[in-house]
Amino acid sequence: MAQDTTLAAIDSVSVPKVKWWQFLKKVPKLPHKGSIYYFPLPMLSFNPTNNFLVGVGCGLNWYGGDPSDTRLSTAHIGLAYTLKKQILSALRTSIYTDHDNWILIGDWRYQISSQPGFGLGTGPQTDNLANGVHFNDNPYGSEPSNVKLLYFNFLRVHETVLRRVIDKFYLGIGYHLDYYYNINDKLLNLVAAVPVITEYYAYTIRNGFNPTISVLSGASVNAVYDTRDNQNAPNSGRYAFVSFKYNSLVFGSSKNSSTMWIEYRDYVNITKNYHNLLCFWAFGSVVTSGAVPYMNLPAIGWDQYGKSGEGYIQGRFRGEALLFGEIEYRRHLFGIKNYPNLLGMVVFANMTTADSKENNINLFKFVDPAFGTGLRVSVSTVVRMNAVLDYAIGLNGSMGVYLKLNEAF
Repeated sequence: MAQDTTLAAIDSVSVPKVKWWQFLKKVPKLPHKGSIYYFPLPMLSFNPTNNFLVGVGCGLNWYGGDPSDTRLSTAHIGLAYTLKKQILSALRTSIYTDHDNWILIGDWRYQISSQPGFGLGTGPQTDNLANGVHFNDNPYGSEPSNVKLLYFNFLRVHETVLRRVIDKFYLGIGYHLDYYYNINDKLLNLVAAVPVITEYYAYTIRNGFNPTISVLSGASVNAVYDTRDNQNAPNSGRYAFVSFKYNSLVFGSSKNSSTMWIEYRDYVNITKNYHNLLCFWAFGSVVTSGAVPYMNLPAIGWDQYGKSGEGYIQGRFRGEALLFGEIEYRRHLFGIKNYPNLLGMVVFANMTTADSKENNINLFKFVDPAFGTGLRVSVSTVVRMNAVLDYAIGLNGSMGVYLKLNEAF
């Protein structure tokens, strides 16, 4: 009877309904060692690279040590399918260990994907896919009926480990594998009355690579300087990264080669309350010796988080050397007690220049810009995680809409 009485008492308790907006009233807990924050986000976007994309992603943040002397660690996991019949999966990490003694930077991907094989360099000749075949950047325009894509399977394993040597300065080594296989150049036609020679095929044969498979595998030495106060949405600080990579036949590369990556980011607080920021991002990538496969040439959209070159299709600009720069104005719009940065906005502009020895194009001979704006919705005040919606336009009608987590840089 005692049990019956207890059950009756439980049944008589009314359970309050939870409103969808109540998370805004919840007071965030202070972070501590072991604190984990995550936010799953449906992926639904339209952009020049993928057309319509649907999938799921998750931003994961945690502290590997006491937040007073350990930076926030982040991981981004994503799986998506596109109307171009692409399957895209990725795991990207930037991990700081206890007391910030070590940094681990990871970029792991597996894709069944496709994209056009553009001409090298920047400028008007880059829309040339093959002799007599040109690419239409306007996603609403009609492409020539004989424009076909370069299909491929892609495995990437990049992992870099750095040790703090003094204050905010780190040195380390890494291993990097880019493996392209089942490459199928649908536009290539060598048996036609007038053979269709694609830019991809011409570069590949000219440099002695196999047009159906390529391997770039090598080790790197790296240096990082990082004074940012947060990875997801920095309010202050600077970030610099230098990486020299040597790709060797010993590691399984198709050829011996070397490449260099130099990157810099800066965040300037205009009004002293972090409600108005000017943010700068620039990187340069260059093949310093030998030759690398076409898909491994420096290109926009192939950085760790794939956020460079908004407004253009991934790989739209590619060359033996490439420089990219972006300036962004971030502004606070609206907040409430527990989410003081609930809503924000940005305006940005970026530019890309790339060279091509084959086309006699030097850096800065052509500079291709893009412009955009976007909204920011805070989903975690403690770790400054934002849901991001951007719209960007480039030259010749190129444009894209991007739904993602966190800032571009």
